[in-house]
Amino acid sequence: MTSVAVGAHPRLRALLRDRGAWYLTGPQELASVIGRLERLERDASPDLARPGSYLLLLDLTSQTLFNLLLCERSRGAQEISIFSPLGARLLAARAGDVVTLEGFGSGWRLLLVQVRPG
Repeated sequence: MTSVAVGAHPRLRALLRDRGAWYLTGPQELASVIGRLERLERDASPDLARPGSYLLLLDLTSQTLFNLLLCERSRGAQEISIFSPLGARLLAARAGDVVTLEGFGSGWRLLLVQVRPG
């Protein structure tokens, strides 16, 4: 199992640290990633978030914008892996979709503002 904090955006790591919450990627999440990757293989639409896409996200709680690069394996602070819980939820999402991670008190809600191909 992999923690979402590995390679996660600094704001997410800080939130995890402050609230003491950790998300683990398990079999259900991995099956979801596989299904979404298969969907992306069939749908070449540039509007869908896929590995290599640059994402502009709005934290609906703090109203802050930040950018992430969706990738297979994150190597930097501005990258997130599709195998992390947040990355798995962002995979195959479109601009306008709201992505939620449960468990941070009231949850963490992000609006996907823009998807740009990498």
